[in-house]
Amino acid sequence: MSSTPLSKVLVIDDELGPRESLRILLKNEYQVFLAENVASGLRLLQEQGPDVILLDIRMPGMNGIDGLTEIRKLDQEVSVLILTGFGTLETAQEAIRRGANDYLKKPFDTREMQETVRKHVQRTHFQRRHRQTTEALRQINQMLIEELASKDRMAQMGQKTAEFLHDLRNPLTAVLGYVELLGDELRQSKDKLGSQWEETSEFLQNIEKNLEHCRELTQMWLQLGRKDRQAVQVLSLAELLHEVAESVHLQCLERGCQLKLDIPSGLPCQIEGEHVQLVRAFSNLVSNALDAVAEHTGSVAVRCRQEGPWVEIRIVDNGPGIAPENLTRIFEPYFSTKGKAGTGLGLFITQQVIVERGGTIAAESTPGAGATFIVRLPLAKKICKP
Repeated sequence: MSSTPLSKVLVIDDELGPRESLRILLKNEYQVFLAENVASGLRLLQEQGPDVILLDIRMPGMNGIDGLTEIRKLDQEVSVLILTGFGTLETAQEAIRRGANDYLKKPFDTREMQETVRKHVQRTHFQRRHRQTTEALRQINQMLIEELASKDRMAQMGQKTAEFLHDLRNPLTAVLGYVELLGDELRQSKDKLGSQWEETSEFLQNIEKNLEHCRELTQMWLQLGRKDRQAVQVLSLAELLHEVAESVHLQCLERGCQLKLDIPSGLPCQIEGEHVQLVRAFSNLVSNALDAVAEHTGSVAVRCRQEGPWVEIRIVDNGPGIAPENLTRIFEPYFSTKGKAGTGLGLFITQQVIVERGGTIAAESTPGAGATFIVRLPLAKKICKP
């Protein structure tokens, strides 16, 4: 029975004493590789793929700060621990800005060194598993998009989609099960992860939540057109839109964009519909708006108002707008301006959901002045007074 290979640690230090001390300290737990300068360290990084790099800050030739920049060009995931004999706050802050994960002062405490290396080996493993999983899911998504696009469009869409979603439910359920197992494993490793625990736990919760949402969506699509569909519910529009805002929160953070909900407190905000369908419809609209605006300066507003027995929801963005030749086609199935990144089904599905609830959806745009999607839905008759 083969044993698990040891994780790898790379030490880059121009002084023989610290290099040998670290080799002796870590050799029983890790494969340890030594380099006396940054150039040699970069070669070993490419050849060996270490899990942690211990990098001295002050060396002749290329110093540790500049070396850190080169390391990050080659590997964004490996944990880099800066070794400094000076311990100045400014040096540590500059190292963190350049992509270091932690720093340790010379002379180092052996127990602190061992614990810090263990923690960051775990961090690197997690980051690499994250990347591999994300890439695998991206490839699966791309294959599914290509497969769906290759079908005979609308003629076969009903039957083929039902078959596709039926088959998709099983792997989704399996993936969700493995994520739950991973959650148990991470909870058992809480002490080892240390300060990384909260970030790791939040990431895992987001995976679980989105996988569960995918499973709900497949179930919803399978139920379209059936008599045993979910019963229509009376829903709070305010709660529904807050749930939508929560679902795109990570997207807002990643792009540095603002999302504002403008729901008057006195507005009778109860509508009728299927919860999953309506969340998906409004998430499509808000997510598309966030994709359209510029990073860091972009903003999206969701505004509601009552018009008699109707409620109007406007999703307004400050992006570049929609070209006139595209404005008339945006609700067509398979029409997309996102290239390979889009399926061309999001707005088509959204329109179907809104129309099925007796509502309407339209888009307005002036190139260079943003876009506005206008949704009108009937208020719940027995609950809201016009």
